[in-house]
Amino acid sequence: MDDPLDGTEGSDSEDRDRYLAAMQDLTAAMAASGTSFRERVEPVLDVGREHLGFPNGHIAVVSGNEHTIVASSGLPSTISAGIERPLSETYCRHTLDESGIHIVTNASESMATDPAYIKSGLEAYVGTTLRADGSEYGTLCFVNDDETISEFSDWQQTLFEHLTQWVEAEIERELAVDTREQSQRLLEATFNSPETFIGILDADGNLVRANETALGFIDVEDETIFGEPFWETPWWNHNETVACRCQDAVERAIGGEMVRFEAEHVGADGQRISTSVVARPVAVDGTVEKIIVEGTDITDLKRHEEQMEFFNSILRHDILNGMTVIEARAETLADTLDGTQATYAETILDWSRDIVDLTQKVRSVLSTMSDDGLTEAETITLGPVVEGATKKAASMDEDCTLKTDIPDGIEVVADNLLDDVIGNILTNAVEHSGPGTTIEVTTERVGSMVHLHIADDGPGIPPEEREAIFEKGERGTESTGTGFGLYFVSVMVDSYGGDIWVEESDLGGSEFVVALPPE
Repeated sequence: MDDPLDGTEGSDSEDRDRYLAAMQDLTAAMAASGTSFRERVEPVLDVGREHLGFPNGHIAVVSGNEHTIVASSGLPSTISAGIERPLSETYCRHTLDESGIHIVTNASESMATDPAYIKSGLEAYVGTTLRADGSEYGTLCFVNDDETISEFSDWQQTLFEHLTQWVEAEIERELAVDTREQSQRLLEATFNSPETFIGILDADGNLVRANETALGFIDVEDETIFGEPFWETPWWNHNETVACRCQDAVERAIGGEMVRFEAEHVGADGQRISTSVVARPVAVDGTVEKIIVEGTDITDLKRHEEQMEFFNSILRHDILNGMTVIEARAETLADTLDGTQATYAETILDWSRDIVDLTQKVRSVLSTMSDDGLTEAETITLGPVVEGATKKAASMDEDCTLKTDIPDGIEVVADNLLDDVIGNILTNAVEHSGPGTTIEVTTERVGSMVHLHIADDGPGIPPEEREAIFEKGERGTESTGTGFGLYFVSVMVDSYGGDIWVEESDLGGSEFVVALPPE
């Protein structure tokens, strides 16, 4: 950049004086800058307007075809901060296509058919591309709405270059502030995660700060607990054992160890939750200065573990032990009886073996659920599965009537336990509908799901009981079962990505509807 004050041959003393006055004004404007971006740059734009001879100066940010003025000086009625227009309708699009300073001295002659001139009618323009952090940001422009300019002298170009450098520095400063503020907001959002309780402790284990989620759970004001030993705060002091566990973890963390443990908490409203807690030391130069304690709600996980234990207890005690006895007795009867009685004994033996087989399957599923989720689903043709389950249910009552209408080729997403899922619903219908019951099994496509309807003409299920029958351990008042079957059905259907519910049947009884994904 050539400096008009360098005294090179041909330099004009009047130009040097004007340039010197402009630089003095620019220095003063820079020194008196305000706190916001506009407060800092608009006084500098004033200096540019005065010494470059333009009634307006402005800064625009460009993104794609969007052109937005972010700071302006002069001509507030036509050009002011906040005005947006398509880049294609601005002089700035030419500036961005060129390097250096883009000058328009007489737009009515050189740009008469240009959309920018047609739209705004600005007669003279000088602008340059602004860059920040190595990227294109927008433009710095000075415009005259009704007068042409005869020339743009060397000293004015030099002044314009100084203005550009200073504005780019302010843009980078503003972007840095924005980045810091954005990072701070991100940190605050992370700290105040609605899924995690977070507390920050000093090196003595006293609470310094807690996030909104944690404070909201115990419903206390910040100042009432800050400065207190963490294990004496309401998250822990409801139970001495829990408080001691917390104190031990914090003291170990103060010693530099990261500690994990589980705890139960009681909220201000009496709600009980289980958490997985980690106490993590934060050290500077080898010295622990802070402890960060995070608690993640694992109440649902604990409930899941309870469900697994429920299944296992049913399998170990109620089913396997009982069926071992029944199977052994059935084998003896089948070997010693003749005729119809022998046939009945064989039926009992077959059912015993089927139930033992089912039990082994469920135990396998439980093992999978506790690790990586349920067994992997696959596409299964529905018709043969329903047919097999129907035959098994029919053997429970020779007088019952089971009708199926499953079109060929209907496929659903499930696994090899689907026959037991459907079989449980069918046998439940046979058992509770009474002798000589009629059961109809049909399908229909509803939206993106395949609906399997299992309807009977039995006494039905009252509306207020229809959801409860799928809960673990739930059974009818006349039932001698364990409440295993329909809970098992509900869990398995949910694992397939489906749903199950009960409606009133057109036959007069209950209708189970199983919604399964087709693929």
